[in-house]
Amino acid sequence: MTTFEINDVFVPTEPLENINGAFRIIETLNLEKVVIIEIDSQYNRGPKWLEYDDFVNLIHSEKIVNQIDPYWQLSFLSAHLPPAATERLKKVIAFTENFSQTEIFVKPKALRSAITAAATSLNLSRKTIERWLYAWLKSGRNCNAVVDKFMTRKSRLQHNDQTSGRKRGAKNPTLGSECEVSGAEVASKIKQTYECLIKTEKMTWRSAYDEMIITRFNIPPELILKENNEILLDPAIISKYRLPTWDQFRYRCRQEKKNTVTDGDELPRGKRGLASESVPGPGFFEIDATFFQIQLVSRITKGLLVGRPVVYLIVDLFDGIIAGYSVTLENPSWATAALALHNCFSPKQPIFERLGLPFSENDWPCHHLPNMLRADRAELISNMGHHFNRSGIRVEVTPSMTPIAKGTVEGKNAQIKHRKNGRFNLPGQYSKILKRRESDGKKQAALDIFEFEKILVEIIMELNRSPVRPKQIPPDAIPFGASVATRKGLHAWALEHRAGFTRLMPPNFAYEYLLTQATGTVTTLGIAFKGEVYISDRLREVGFLNRALDGSYKIAISYNPLFAAEIFFFDRDESKWCGAYNTDPEVYRIKASFSEAKEYRTLQKQLVNQAKLEGHIASKKRQTYIRKSIREAIKLRNFDKENSSKNAIDIIANRAEEKALHRAESMNGALNDNKEILVSAELHPTPEKNNVCNEGRDTLWEKVNAVSRS
Repeated sequence: MTTFEINDVFVPTEPLENINGAFRIIETLNLEKVVIIEIDSQYNRGPKWLEYDDFVNLIHSEKIVNQIDPYWQLSFLSAHLPPAATERLKKVIAFTENFSQTEIFVKPKALRSAITAAATSLNLSRKTIERWLYAWLKSGRNCNAVVDKFMTRKSRLQHNDQTSGRKRGAKNPTLGSECEVSGAEVASKIKQTYECLIKTEKMTWRSAYDEMIITRFNIPPELILKENNEILLDPAIISKYRLPTWDQFRYRCRQEKKNTVTDGDELPRGKRGLASESVPGPGFFEIDATFFQIQLVSRITKGLLVGRPVVYLIVDLFDGIIAGYSVTLENPSWATAALALHNCFSPKQPIFERLGLPFSENDWPCHHLPNMLRADRAELISNMGHHFNRSGIRVEVTPSMTPIAKGTVEGKNAQIKHRKNGRFNLPGQYSKILKRRESDGKKQAALDIFEFEKILVEIIMELNRSPVRPKQIPPDAIPFGASVATRKGLHAWALEHRAGFTRLMPPNFAYEYLLTQATGTVTTLGIAFKGEVYISDRLREVGFLNRALDGSYKIAISYNPLFAAEIFFFDRDESKWCGAYNTDPEVYRIKASFSEAKEYRTLQKQLVNQAKLEGHIASKKRQTYIRKSIREAIKLRNFDKENSSKNAIDIIANRAEEKALHRAESMNGALNDNKEILVSAELHPTPEKNNVCNEGRDTLWEKVNAVSRS
């Protein structure tokens, strides 16, 4: 396989012997030698050569890598050259024909002889011929390299600034000529805006233009804050305050950008199409997840870090509006994607009320099911969300490792994640690729997930208020005014005038297609699922538990993998899904997911098994002492066995005496300390251990029994 071509430019990645920088391949000789010439050398050095095998090894070991040709902008066509430059170009073309034989570059003596012969024939110095020859080789055998400085005259790059007169260029068809402002009037303010806002603060051109209109033309604040002010559409305001048009501002910014010295030129790229160009109306969505580069803290205390959140965004391709979102601390999965989908398909007023934001339903008119949903090869093809395809929404899965296939939502992710000067700085935010000594956001973290969600919704609302491209506004939407030029306004207009691709969410849609489907087992105790038992009053009312008396059976359920405290079953009598709740209240208290609940049960079993083992070890240690005590008791019993009486009356008397020995003050001494018990024992000595009946005396109980017998 060919690893390089003639005229390719390579640069070493590490210091190499006899190679001091970028070089160009001139020719290869019989797969034995590779002839090269250094491009960025300070001196006019001639060609060199390397062994072919050594050169190939350098490429395979990545000690040299291919790079962009620095002469790619040099044209092979020459026109409008001065007479002297034209004459020089003819001489270069004439003598370079003698160097078409490549073997001459590996023979220094022959090369020097050829250069001397060319200098003699053209009546020029040898140094001049060497300089022209090496410039020709460095540029890839382009003769125009010798006359390049005559082709790019500075006078052609300079812009003749307008100092007086009326506005140049095409006239604005919507405004009168008396409202147009010449470039000379606004050039200084546009230049100041470019230097301060675009170059220094890195603002976008459109944002800088809006900021310039507000701050640099002395427009009264009451006119700016007025609702539907339409400053750029009122000829009287433009004529009074001498406002530049967007085209004027953009043109001046382009001129300033050309005059700015850049580190290096990039290759030109062709313009690609836009995703919105082939979309007939709203209802074609893209979804994607991203890790937001910001460190969050706990809602319990600001001193505890909880890491970075995961943000899901859903974008409509027709107008670029963000139709839904979700923000969690969970990893990307179908469960978190389902939160974003439900947010997208539902009205947004409950969200504003929960977050305490001053917005209404009209500020975010997105609550419809789409016709198509485009996603990458992740959540929507998992075993958790495989039922979503049955919902009537066409799912398009993009190829792997091709984010450009859903570039609209990728662009929205970049707009939200990346810092925008002039918006606000989030504490704890950090760059995706950290540079040396750059903060990772952990010391500056101050936002919890609730506060971050409020700011995220504010950013989403700001993006939804941003204008669309002018070509996106349909002709029949222009009479509705400037409101349709925003993303939310165009979306609201298109729902009525470009209808047919959206629909409202049915009542049971979330249970049937967004939650995960599974099968549970109904027993007399409840619904058994994944090692947990769920109970509900509705199970008894519809007779599910009574039917389980004849044996357990299966039913279809829906559940959220992130919450193991509840599941849902379908009630056919009322045609709705009802909830069943975990019989263990600890699962709800710790808000465990199903994976965490499984881990929790496993840990419980491990603790029980460990307790059994420790109990067995302790019992085994005490068995020796207990058996010894038993043997001693048996030995004493055998010794006193001859004097014991088995008569029931004697047993009753002995029992009474034994009970009396165990009776004492304060619950047999349980309520007193040891000292009080000892004092009590001294005041009330215990009777002797000898049995009274053995001494031939009648006890009180014997007298009672005698009276009873009589």
